[in-house]
Amino acid sequence: MRCGLFLYNFLYSFSLPVLLTAAKIISKKRGGFSVKRRFSSFPSNIDGRDTWIHCASIGEVNSARPLIERLRDRAVVTTFTDYGADRASKIFPNVPVHVIPPDVKPFTDYFVKRLGVKKLLIYETEVWPSLLTSALEQGVEIYFVSGKITERSFSLYKRFSFLLSDIFRSSVFLARTQEDAEKAQKLGFFDVKVVGDLKFDSVREPEPVEVSIGSRYPIVVWGSTHEGEEELAGEVHRKLKEMFPEILTVVVPRHIGRAENLIPLLPGRSVLRTQSAKVPSDVDFYIVDTVGELPGFYSIADVAVIGGTFNERIGGHNPLEPMVSAIPVIVGPYYSHFRDVISKVKECIIFASSENLFDKISLLLNNDEFRYRIGLCGKKLLEREKGVTERILKEVFA
Repeated sequence: MRCGLFLYNFLYSFSLPVLLTAAKIISKKRGGFSVKRRFSSFPSNIDGRDTWIHCASIGEVNSARPLIERLRDRAVVTTFTDYGADRASKIFPNVPVHVIPPDVKPFTDYFVKRLGVKKLLIYETEVWPSLLTSALEQGVEIYFVSGKITERSFSLYKRFSFLLSDIFRSSVFLARTQEDAEKAQKLGFFDVKVVGDLKFDSVREPEPVEVSIGSRYPIVVWGSTHEGEEELAGEVHRKLKEMFPEILTVVVPRHIGRAENLIPLLPGRSVLRTQSAKVPSDVDFYIVDTVGELPGFYSIADVAVIGGTFNERIGGHNPLEPMVSAIPVIVGPYYSHFRDVISKVKECIIFASSENLFDKISLLLNNDEFRYRIGLCGKKLLEREKGVTERILKEVFA
């Protein structure tokens, strides 16, 4: 372990300028990346807060929200991305929020020391060897909560077992599913239990979205879209408009930095959310270039299409957010990142391909009873799956 960690730190330190530059370039479309913040966002004035909750980015912050809320008087939140930290600060203005430093031992040692916490709760599974080693060396108990291990991650962690085995042996893995628990045991975790998927607790009735749409029908919301999916939305919209002349398609790109570039890709008049909260009657596409409003837009939809599920490289996004508002959900063929969630709600989801998506949406829009039944199915199922937060807290603070 020591030799492996030394080698990891040496290579990471040597590559750091390149890694930071690459992260800054890649993150331009995702809300930005501050190099300075990595070296200056060190904790201070957090007396009495003994629990550290780490979330990778904005999606994880949203999913871990019920856990953070329960621990808000004793928690410090960290994220890897700047936009994740910004989202956490907005939701929890009274909770200290920081981005983690580069994963180099001197930085992580100082960061953990400044935190001074007793427990670290990592949502799902994000592994930073130096940061976690610093935490263990300073007596911090580590819990992976609602832990998830994909096939890709499992292979990666196996390959680097010489670096990670001590960390895994010394940590508690509270798994989403039995399959995740079995993978964790194979990786060397000793203390493993199944608690369920925190995403089911995280969905809630959204805040009303302030937008003036009039009596437009239907409204189709595409949530968390990626490259190629906006063109598909445009193609489907064009066909649906022949049946429903007043249709409005709302496009919410996963990375808002892409929003303005979507306008020439869509076959009709488009307006950005930041340009107007009133949607003119001749607008075909309303592009949401703000953060945190997707659940609100789902709530006014007649049909919700989950982005990332029509792009093979992405693997999908959370299909539960529209369900809380009893909105029927359409999912494409690529949902590997949410396979376990979808397996629990598949009876309440409409599955589609790029080729038959128009047919599936038109079926819902032309059959009010069917659309209502699918939406209500999802809402009722969510209620049955709740309670994960309580199981996590029982294990961590028993």
